[in-house]
Amino acid sequence: MDSPGDARTFVKIEKRTFLRLVRDCARAPLLLAAAVAGFAVLGAGRLLLTWLVKLWVEGPIATRDASEVRRLVFEAALLTVAMFLALGLSRYLLAAANQRLLEDLRGRAAARLFAVELSSVRRRPTGEWISRVFSDAGALTGFVENLVKRLLGDGLVAIGALAMMFWIDFRLSIAAAAIVPFFALLLSLFGRRIRRRARAAQGEVGGATAALTEQIHGLATIKGFRTESREEGRFRARLAEFRRQSLRAEAWSSLLVATVFLATGAGLLAIVAYGTREILSGRVSQGALLAFCLYAVQAIEPMRRLSDVQGIFQRALAAAERVYEVIDLEPAEPVGGWPLPRPHGGALRFEDVGFRYREDEPVLNGVTLELRPGEPVALVSASGGGKSTLARLLLRFEAPRSGRILLDGIDIAHLDLSALRSAVCVVEQDVFLFAGSLAENIRYGAPSSDLAAARDAAVLAGLGPLVASLPRGLDSALAEGGRDLSGGEKQRIALARAILRDPAVLVLDESLSAVDSESEARIFERLEDWFSRRTVLVLAHRLSTVMRFPRSALLEDGRIAAEGNPADLLSGHAPFARLFADQAELVAPGRLP
Repeated sequence: MDSPGDARTFVKIEKRTFLRLVRDCARAPLLLAAAVAGFAVLGAGRLLLTWLVKLWVEGPIATRDASEVRRLVFEAALLTVAMFLALGLSRYLLAAANQRLLEDLRGRAAARLFAVELSSVRRRPTGEWISRVFSDAGALTGFVENLVKRLLGDGLVAIGALAMMFWIDFRLSIAAAAIVPFFALLLSLFGRRIRRRARAAQGEVGGATAALTEQIHGLATIKGFRTESREEGRFRARLAEFRRQSLRAEAWSSLLVATVFLATGAGLLAIVAYGTREILSGRVSQGALLAFCLYAVQAIEPMRRLSDVQGIFQRALAAAERVYEVIDLEPAEPVGGWPLPRPHGGALRFEDVGFRYREDEPVLNGVTLELRPGEPVALVSASGGGKSTLARLLLRFEAPRSGRILLDGIDIAHLDLSALRSAVCVVEQDVFLFAGSLAENIRYGAPSSDLAAARDAAVLAGLGPLVASLPRGLDSALAEGGRDLSGGEKQRIALARAILRDPAVLVLDESLSAVDSESEARIFERLEDWFSRRTVLVLAHRLSTVMRFPRSALLEDGRIAAEGNPADLLSGHAPFARLFADQAELVAPGRLP
């Protein structure tokens, strides 16, 4: 049993979610107004047709007046045509309003995912977000129709039918209205259970989507280790749990529908029995009882239908909660800030920077490092030493726990984020390629650049052989995620993307680790002039890479432990030498720059 506090919290959340959905539906006011008007015409037509039945029974049937029959038939035909037009138009308008609702919710959810801090998005699996934006939003298909047609359209018919019932016979109407509180109690009691089961089912859909997304991305690993059956079992287990949760929600929904059917059926039988006694006593005419029963059906039938859509409504509200959780994600990346003066100098300084992902494990512990404009510096450390963390801090994907980072003398915490990320570009080891052509991927960070500039960037990054081998050159489409490319080719595409971006500060985070040393040497030779006009921070594990730059810094225990010429450090600084002990003998002194 739910506690009273839980019940109150549930009702409050349900009400808030419902009202928020209604406000979002109202973003298409003209469509909704026209649809409501159509259903009003449809409801009024149903009530008038029922009244024509009463007139027909009490008039032409009793008097045998043929002209009266023709008049009533003509009026009924006009009403039918009006209802036909109202029904077709209102259904189309509701469908249009519902699609706008889905488009708006999905667009706002996606926009929020783009706007929040990267760490907020990475707290959940990718498939979970996809499920919320598509599957959960898709569960709202038909919400507007149910809202307008069931609550407003059927509600107007029910109210009109009740009014006509009171007009025909007050005593019968009082007896019929006694079922309404019982019906409201049923909806309240059953609705809470249906929605909780529906929310659990929606959560399982998200889990299954996340699992399948992960499995598709890791399909090569799965096949390599022959774990197909294990992964299939894991996915089927999520599907089975979704089925169980869905059936639990459906069980409560079915019980609600059946209970309402029983209650309303019993109520109608009681009305007929009581009305028959009234006819026999002469207090009610046959036509009046027939019309009363028809109006009673029109008043009770919306209750039955509402109980039927209660499950749909609760599942929609459960799905809407999950979509709104995306839309309400916090914190968003800050908007605005100080502009970065132009031209960018590229002077970069880390001042006593400290950072930790977990309270008990500091990653950086007072890093101080300065790069002069146009200076290339190689930063080295053991694996997990914090090099990539510095790159994340520089782009403000994370914020330092202590200290500050200055770009051209300005604390980057105060800079406009767009200005900062235009001036600083990080090329990572793991490259993400988008669907589209090679040129589109290279121009991703500078979409206004022309094809000639993209071609020059490709040549500088060592992509000449790849471009020549493709059937349409730069216009050739790439396979999803660049799966038809080698790791080195993908890294060079990322480098070309950064070159075309033309930043003041370039950070290369193991960005050519998949390229052999000789190819890397040729790329750096081509980029020597380009590097000379920018500040370049190279995060590397490969000694041959480090030795190409006149200055290196060693990051150890979260601090800069040593700085200087890499050859001097290799011979005179034991921690630096130990870091490259297995590589030093492979680097011939005569080949060092």
